[in-house]
Amino acid sequence: MYKGEYIVRIRLTLIVLVALLGFPCFAQSNERVDALLAQQQTKADIAAYIVLAAGGQVAEDASPADAYALALQNKWLPAGLGEADPIRLDAFCALVMRSLGLKGGLMYSIFPGPRYAYREFVAKGIVNGNGGPHRLLPGDEALTILRQAMELKGDAK
Repeated sequence: MYKGEYIVRIRLTLIVLVALLGFPCFAQSNERVDALLAQQQTKADIAAYIVLAAGGQVAEDASPADAYALALQNKWLPAGLGEADPIRLDAFCALVMRSLGLKGGLMYSIFPGPRYAYREFVAKGIVNGNGGPHRLLPGDEALTILRQAMELKGDAK
């Protein structure tokens, strides 16, 4: 392989990675997206920032602590969840649904909480049901879920 092919492959790889992982997050701080991607277990404050910034509830220059406080104030996160605590999959699904204003099915409409938010995402193919709602999710999976939810809503451009 000569130098020109190598450069083309690197560029294509970078374009694919950006398209797959960071598509809904272009307007957000790269440092915060990088911090999320580096996490093996997504922390509540970074998750709240990424989701609320994507939903337009906080500005891009807001801190993760401000986004976390707003999510708690709106009761979009479980009450006992600390800023540095890892967020469970079902709580993340509920945060995404509420922040983006997604409509759920009958059970989510009656009981809008983490359990039925998770079930909605499984039914729509956004989340893999293997592992259950109580598992902790890595940062790359959190961004993938957010991207797919935004595509479902029609906000991804």
